[in-house]
Amino acid sequence: MRLPRLFRTTVFRLSLMYALAFSVLTALVLAVVFYSTQNYLTERITETLQTDLATLLEPDDGGEGHDTRDLIERIKEIQHFDRSRGGIIALADQSGTILAGNLVHWPKRIPRQDGTARFDIHDSSIPPALRQRTDDFDVLVLVRALPNGPSSTKQWVLVGQQLADEEDLSEYIGNLFIFALLLISLMGLLGGALMGRAALKQIDQIRSAAQKIARGDLTERLPVHPRRRNEFDEIAIELNLTLDRINALMKGMREVTDNVAHDLRSPLNRLRTRLEVALLDHTQLLPCQHVLNESVEDLQGILSTFNTLLSISQAEAGIQRIPFSPQDLSTLCRDMGELYEASAEEEELSLQMACDTPLMIRGNRDLLAQALSNLLDNAIKYTPHGGRITLRTAQVDGWAELRLCDTGIGIPSDQYTHVFQRFVRLDTARNLPGNGLGLAQVLATIKAHQGEIHLSDNHPGVCLQILLPLITNER
Repeated sequence: MRLPRLFRTTVFRLSLMYALAFSVLTALVLAVVFYSTQNYLTERITETLQTDLATLLEPDDGGEGHDTRDLIERIKEIQHFDRSRGGIIALADQSGTILAGNLVHWPKRIPRQDGTARFDIHDSSIPPALRQRTDDFDVLVLVRALPNGPSSTKQWVLVGQQLADEEDLSEYIGNLFIFALLLISLMGLLGGALMGRAALKQIDQIRSAAQKIARGDLTERLPVHPRRRNEFDEIAIELNLTLDRINALMKGMREVTDNVAHDLRSPLNRLRTRLEVALLDHTQLLPCQHVLNESVEDLQGILSTFNTLLSISQAEAGIQRIPFSPQDLSTLCRDMGELYEASAEEEELSLQMACDTPLMIRGNRDLLAQALSNLLDNAIKYTPHGGRITLRTAQVDGWAELRLCDTGIGIPSDQYTHVFQRFVRLDTARNLPGNGLGLAQVLATIKAHQGEIHLSDNHPGVCLQILLPLITNER
């Protein structure tokens, strides 16, 4: 499960590229060393053959001529070219006939001209008794024309050396180099995998902490190693400082919101109570009663706004502060739909429900009921007379789906995200009562329940889809 993800890490790919580049460079260096070693062995053998040939052709009297009979006798007497050493020597005439030496005939692949050449040990010119081994290897020979002889009777001397040991050494070195190259490549891959795994471990720790932060736990911090202090730790330190600042700002904002709501709710409630008591006094004049009625309505709107702000603040504080329990989403939808059926009928609207399938979720019934109440209230408020509202629940994979659609004035597609912000009201809804907090409270509630919310066009109107995680083991 981890290997494919490991292969996709940047650290592993960089390590793989470095290992590949290092392996190619190592292969080039080893190839140069290998061929240099082979050339060095060939040169040393060639130098030995040149020395042997010079010794063979050196006249006894110090002159420059060569007596064929004397040369033949010298070839027979040379002990350096015995069977145990694997030496090759031959004297041939212009036609290639062997005059002296240990070859059967002149090798077919060796031209009669000055220089060095190679031919296979299994050539028919070499008698089997002269071969050091039966396996395949080459013979390096040095060919020289005898000086001072007429061109028609030119003679050729060939001296050579079997390369069995030298080729064994070259094969051993080559195999050793291949093994070293494979070992270096394997160690590079293993090092890349280990470094990639170490990086993944740190990334997983950071991702786990980031998920907790995204779920609302602003006290969570990215892990920092006390002694290592690599680039991940430096980034984590900076992000932790940023999170500390964000947490302080969020805490201050929540405290301000809570303090304002709590400080004003009590005096506003007392004011509303006094106004209601005053309205019960029939001795007041009618104009005063009208003013008092308007004041009560205004105060009720203010209290509703503060209660909504408190609900949003509670939902955004994180699920650990909200008691959750198993809830049947379909039952909640039926209850809320029945509650709003009378309001829909008063507005001459058709409210259709299809909430029959039990869908168990983990949540807070009060928050969910408030969110659904806001949605139904908006649907009734913004749907013209004769319109239709549908409320359905269904199971979609591992989610419980709630879909609320209406045939109202709708929401422009470019405003789908904007409408969930606090105190946002579209131009088409500014002449209708409201405070712009309903959808903000819905979004905060759905996020607190680890759910998702989506808007789409209903042609006319709008469809709102809510997805909440299903639970299967609790009833």
